[in-house]
Amino acid sequence: MRPSQLARVCAAESETPPDGTVRNGIIFPGFQFAGNLFTREGDRLLSCTTCDLMILIPPQYATTKLDSFYTRPYLTRQDGNGPQNTTTDHELFGAKWQFWSRHLAKDQWRPDIDGLETYLQHVRDALKE
Repeated sequence: MRPSQLARVCAAESETPPDGTVRNGIIFPGFQFAGNLFTREGDRLLSCTTCDLMILIPPQYATTKLDSFYTRPYLTRQDGNGPQNTTTDHELFGAKWQFWSRHLAKDQWRPDIDGLETYLQHVRDALKE
């Protein structure tokens, strides 16, 4: 996906929490993925292939790698438990998000070369759980 295509499918957000730091993120509504994840509706688990995706952008991006991401609605495995290294209810940009702790190794990020597109492939791989 080229940068011009990314601009049409995402929204940039910025907020200043009580600690005074500025937080910037990019939200991808209806992000599509292939995987074996579910959402809960009442007592039922429903197969899910789209979610809202958010990635926080660090101040030194793109020399600093992107790290971890957030989804909504809350996604589960088929057994109803959350995927490994996820937590719920992170309040960001006026909404609650599921946090996915996923980190790139040093050799997976080339400063000033890799960017959002590189990281989106990492996200897609993580959502294949």
